[in-house]
Amino acid sequence: MTIADTQIPPWYKLTELWVIPVDWEVKRIWEIAPLQRWFDLTNSSLLNWSYPVVYSNWICNYHKSYMVKWPWVVTGRSGTLWKVHYILDNYRPHNTSLWVTNFNNNDPLFIFYFYKSINLLNFGTWSWVPTLNRNDVHEYKAVIPPKKEQILIATALSDIDNLITELDMLIVKKKSIKQWTMQLLLTGKKRLPGFSGEWETKKLGEIWQVTGAGIDKKINENEEPVRLLNYLDVYKKDFIYSRDLNHWVTAPRTKIYQCWVNKGDVFFTPSSELQNDIAHSAISMEDIIKATYSYHIIRLRIEDDWDLIFKTYIFKTSLFYQQAEKFAEGSGKRYVISLRRFREFEVYYPKSKEEQRAISQVIYDIDQEITSLHSKKAKYTHIKQGMMQQLLTGIIRLV
Repeated sequence: MTIADTQIPPWYKLTELWVIPVDWEVKRIWEIAPLQRWFDLTNSSLLNWSYPVVYSNWICNYHKSYMVKWPWVVTGRSGTLWKVHYILDNYRPHNTSLWVTNFNNNDPLFIFYFYKSINLLNFGTWSWVPTLNRNDVHEYKAVIPPKKEQILIATALSDIDNLITELDMLIVKKKSIKQWTMQLLLTGKKRLPGFSGEWETKKLGEIWQVTGAGIDKKINENEEPVRLLNYLDVYKKDFIYSRDLNHWVTAPRTKIYQCWVNKGDVFFTPSSELQNDIAHSAISMEDIIKATYSYHIIRLRIEDDWDLIFKTYIFKTSLFYQQAEKFAEGSGKRYVISLRRFREFEVYYPKSKEEQRAISQVIYDIDQEITSLHSKKAKYTHIKQGMMQQLLTGIIRLV
């Protein structure tokens, strides 16, 4: 069945693109809001003043030169082609960017969302640096509503964008609170009410098993299949669960036994391209059947009776990361901390498991708040994507 065979709803019409409201139009982009390079801009749209410079993907402060009067929409001409910005300020255009300064009586904020809905990568030419062919973009046909409806659509999308921005700001705030709380509680600078027991300092190698020599990423005959805990699993997570591990390899039975993942095992990233981005850690929250760790990571098996969650946070203090940066060895391309060095790491911690548990619970609660905010942001982002798809095509109307 073709679109012509379907029943067209009242107040809609069939066009060469799809069924749209009767008062919407099909136009080429050059008729709606064409893109311009900075040297195409007319003198009337430029001012001689102090300005920040807009490149294809970032903004920096600079000195005096021509500026574009706001509002306007900008995207990349070369390099970053998929970012679109809406600016309410005076900025100097750079020749790596393309600007909309002639809105042809369309609402500027609507044009911003209009351009965000277009996959500009489809109009790029690819060599060493991807470049946007604006002539091809200008010939692209799209649907455009009356200006009154444009304003309503742009307002609705802007409102949910503001909600997402507020959540981003709240997430940043909560993360700062978490870091501040960890710095106080995990160093003993602030004690929780009811605790006054001793803290002690020990080297990891004095009291715990620090092992490497994990499993490689190969599949060989006559070996047993096993799941692999990888570098990125440790780098990106704080807590490791069985459901997270889906990379299957093979290994000899004796090697599997040596590298098994047990509940409470702490894993570290012992290498990095950056000296200050090393020794990230994650803890296994359960005994994981048929799972081993990769040769790219180091395992710490704590035999003392520590609180499980506390093991996660105590290795994420500034004191611990300072030691990691100090012990990292490399030439500038790759930094590595040897097993011998890892065993020399010092950790300062409360001897009381009850105090460990109390500290970890405070930090864990903040972590849960951050996780909840991320989930809420993902939900709003999904809603926004649906709104753009429905509102910018005329499927759902606000009038």
